[in-house]
Amino acid sequence: MTTYDYNLSDFPNNIVSVDRLTREIQQSTIVTSLDHINVNDSLVSILFKADLSAGDQTVLDGIVAAHSGLPLPGAVQIVKSEVLTEHLKFVETGDTTQGMYAAQSIIIDVSAGEPEKIVDFTWPFDIALMSGTLGVSEDMVGDDFMVDVGPNTLVGALIAPLNVGDTSIYVSPTVLQNIKKGFYIGLYGGPGNDGVEISQVIDRDDANYALTLRYPADVSANAGSYVAMCAKIIPNLYLHSIDKIEIGKQIPTGQRIPKNVPVRVHYHSNNELAKKISFFVEYLY
Repeated sequence: MTTYDYNLSDFPNNIVSVDRLTREIQQSTIVTSLDHINVNDSLVSILFKADLSAGDQTVLDGIVAAHSGLPLPGAVQIVKSEVLTEHLKFVETGDTTQGMYAAQSIIIDVSAGEPEKIVDFTWPFDIALMSGTLGVSEDMVGDDFMVDVGPNTLVGALIAPLNVGDTSIYVSPTVLQNIKKGFYIGLYGGPGNDGVEISQVIDRDDANYALTLRYPADVSANAGSYVAMCAKIIPNLYLHSIDKIEIGKQIPTGQRIPKNVPVRVHYHSNNELAKKISFFVEYLY
């Protein structure tokens, strides 16, 4: 048996469909029988039952160079062996969790007369957050909450002044390297200080180092001011009735939370009652 190794980057779209590649090789002019194909992180190993001739190896190189990576119709593409999956970008690079499942309750105690409770939760290792369940009791009806990932994460600075009413913000390259459409941007407040949230980013113009804001800025800042970002996995959820709320149950991939990055819950109470809030979360680690 002879192995011919290719890097994932040798394939046009940096992806491989084992079923399609197998068929392409079997239907080619290559004489030697294919044994099997292994895909391991960034390495693709094609194993034949004997050595290929120089001509057949040239044909194999051409098959790899033209391979689309699309799965065959009706075929199930197995990229990794884990039953529970993460986002494709992590799977393709091999940067996955261990695929171990865990579930836990996250408890928030709201004191009597406390209008807002802010609590941070972290994990000492990377997780893929799968889903959350919240039971809404009678004394919680009318409350609302939001959940941020990585609040006040310093990512760069302004390269032009920001004025009240602006709908674009001009930022350093490091901001563009980190922020995505849908994330929220704000003025960095330093350790222990959340700073000021500016708006949600709805578009980017990388050529001009510009981000388009969903809402006009209501603050001003000088060029050189530090900026921060966060992702809101729950921008706002109003509790309108006694119910059980399930979040993320139908999503096939997990939300990656890097180790020690805080998940911050802002819980707003609409009455003077003390209450205990319990989120039941499921994740891979």
